[in-house]
Amino acid sequence: MQTRSAKTSAAYSVVELGRIIAAHLGSQQIVVSTNAMEESWTSFSGQVRSLCAVEEGLQYVSVVRKGVTLFHEQRGSLGAGGQTYEDRINAADEQIGFRRELLNVANEAVPVVIFTSDVKGEDGEITTVEVAIKRDILEREGMNSEVAIARMFKVTIATIIISFSVCAVLVVWMMKREQHREQRRREEEHLAFAGVMANGIVHDFRNPMSSLKLDVQMMEKEVAKDDVSSEKLGKLAKRAVKTIDRMDKVFEEFLYVSKSPVDKREALDFKSCVTECVTILEPRLQQKGTSLEVRHPEQDVKVLVYRASFQRALMNVMLNAEQFVPEKAGEIVLDYRIENGMAVIDVLDNGPGVKPDDMERIFEMFESGRPGGTGLGLFFAKTAIVNSKGSIAVSNRETGGAGFRIMVPLAEENES
Repeated sequence: MQTRSAKTSAAYSVVELGRIIAAHLGSQQIVVSTNAMEESWTSFSGQVRSLCAVEEGLQYVSVVRKGVTLFHEQRGSLGAGGQTYEDRINAADEQIGFRRELLNVANEAVPVVIFTSDVKGEDGEITTVEVAIKRDILEREGMNSEVAIARMFKVTIATIIISFSVCAVLVVWMMKREQHREQRRREEEHLAFAGVMANGIVHDFRNPMSSLKLDVQMMEKEVAKDDVSSEKLGKLAKRAVKTIDRMDKVFEEFLYVSKSPVDKREALDFKSCVTECVTILEPRLQQKGTSLEVRHPEQDVKVLVYRASFQRALMNVMLNAEQFVPEKAGEIVLDYRIENGMAVIDVLDNGPGVKPDDMERIFEMFESGRPGGTGLGLFFAKTAIVNSKGSIAVSNRETGGAGFRIMVPLAEENES
């Protein structure tokens, strides 16, 4: 394909060269003049020799009028030649013919291509200018074209290889960079998760530790009395044990969060869940002077939830209410019932309520509406409730304070 293209290009190049030389010489004034002087032909010969010096393939130039050769300039002695074929091409104002012949130069056959330009003279007679160019120039031009095409092909292949190599290096570098970034992101996520876990542990242990501290202080005061009540000490000790058990459950829950869940949702008696939460919160509520009212329906309510995480969620919502109600005048109401096949739990307080700007963000991680808050309690609560196929929402009460509504699915016992 390359050789054919090179030969075609070389043929066009040689034909164009011969046409230009023939047309140029045919346009000289001496060719069309009827009274040409010898000095003019000497000047014309100089032009031909200059062309021969520039183009080595130029074999001879001849000017013929009425069968008489007026001018002939050649390279070496010429013998008789034979015509192989003849053709003509149209130039702008004249016809350029060309034919192939074998010329006998120094007893050697030289194939040439002869271009003829017929020019009408001043007297109306036709003057023919012949320009012979060696055919080996065709091979030379072809070889040059082949070399040029081969070089271009090599350059193209080299460019493609270099471009591909550069692209491959860039792709490998980008993949390694992305892997490094991914590894760094994972490390940052692990660190962030570790921080969340640490804050969560502090958050969930602060409240039981406070209750345990109050129980121990009350036991200390009771022991210091002259008439020690063993019954009261036993009650305080049992409550302290329950608080420690609660802390142990928190540990288990965080271990559960750190790995994939394997347990399933189960039926939970809501009354017993509320009773346990109230028992844990009772010391805090008594110390702050906060009243707690529990409103429950006559029928038993059993919900289908993840037991530990849901109980912690309910505890966090009740603790949030306790933290915002006023000292010595705080009121918390826990009202639960069955509506439209769901268990509905309302936790109401008489605190300052929730600012409108905080309504959407109150359940986000690290969002807290009080100084010193971790912003994890309501976040963990929502996460646990949503995992149990439930929902939680907040609103402000018309009488003042905030209201949290929790909705979770009922267990099969209540659905029947």
